[in-house]
Amino acid sequence: MRKRFMKLSVLLLVTIFCITGFSSKEEMKYSSSIFTTDVIGAPSYVPFDFEVDMNPQQNIPFVGKSYLGFCEDLGFSESSGNYKAVNRLGYLGKYQFGWSTLNWVGIYNKRKFLNSPLLQEKAFEALISKNKWVLKDYINEYDGQIIDGIKVTESGLVAAAHLGGAGNVMKFLDTDGKVVFKDANNVPITKYMQTFAAYDVSSILPDNNATATL
Repeated sequence: MRKRFMKLSVLLLVTIFCITGFSSKEEMKYSSSIFTTDVIGAPSYVPFDFEVDMNPQQNIPFVGKSYLGFCEDLGFSESSGNYKAVNRLGYLGKYQFGWSTLNWVGIYNKRKFLNSPLLQEKAFEALISKNKWVLKDYINEYDGQIIDGIKVTESGLVAAAHLGGAGNVMKFLDTDGKVVFKDANNVPITKYMQTFAAYDVSSILPDNNATATL
């Protein structure tokens, strides 16, 4: 009787060992440092790291130093990209246009301007064209040079002209960096020259007659 009991005990231990050993292997099969099973005790297929996209942001279009990147970055600097923004001085939209600048690109209706993101983008494009035309000789002469510790680039000059006007950009270059215009918020044009340097704005051609039209 005792021998029979011992045999049964040994058989039971062997059975338990086999079951638990098999379960451990199955759990290892689905192991991952970043995923868990969706139901406790119910093994589901858990992918390994190499089987999944560990960086989902890589599928978001990267605008970088493209013209679109220039628009988005400068717009964010001006208004956090808010097309409805109106600041305390009355500057309007994503790119914070003043009234005289809007007139310069052919816009005379503030409400229409604020309510149309497309018109604002067209206005920004037209302003770039005009500023590039005004600064074309300076861009050709100074592009790539170092003025007062700042590398001059076409996009940097365009951004500086957006902040302080093309005339103040020319004064900076004409005086070898000695005259630095600052806007009403005490932001110098040199900051924009540095922040927005080396973007590709070559797709926008110089045109003194550019206007914003839908």
